[in-house]
Amino acid sequence: MQNRYDRAANEIKSLTEQMKDCKCNERTNETESNQDKRLLINAPTDTPGSQKIAFYAHLSKNIDHLGIHQPIVFDKIRLNLGNSYKSVDGEFVSSVDGTYFFIWTISNSDRTYMQSELVVNGQVFGQIISDANNHSDWAVSTAFAIVSLQPEDRVWIRTGTVQSGHVNGIGYGTSSFAGFRL
Repeated sequence: MQNRYDRAANEIKSLTEQMKDCKCNERTNETESNQDKRLLINAPTDTPGSQKIAFYAHLSKNIDHLGIHQPIVFDKIRLNLGNSYKSVDGEFVSSVDGTYFFIWTISNSDRTYMQSELVVNGQVFGQIISDANNHSDWAVSTAFAIVSLQPEDRVWIRTGTVQSGHVNGIGYGTSSFAGFRL
């Protein structure tokens, strides 16, 4: 047993000496300055003239008595880079062409339900339903869409044809609308 211990101790000592001579753990200034950078191949980069566009808005209160195809106006703006989202009518108006990512969440409470639609220039581009209709519970649904837009194109969220006229802005879930240019 002592013999195995001695061999292991000698091997550890030998490896320790070899590691002292090894240059593999040394870092050059270039390596240290680049070690935290990630290389993204074919990724778009910001140019000095590129405009950043992003917004996030949510409801500040519950809304009742919504009609069919009525826009849902997300009135509490938390972020609006580029000033493209308008809380007056709930529309995002594109200022530059590009590909955009939009996401929306609709929340409903006890015995309410809401089909909602993402609309681009008057055409339905996506839809979801948040359904707490036949039970006392909360229902929260989220969807997203990736859309190619030109300047002055309009995007908004509206109610669908299947709905109880109620959407939650406060409580256990809030309804929201967000987007950004890719």
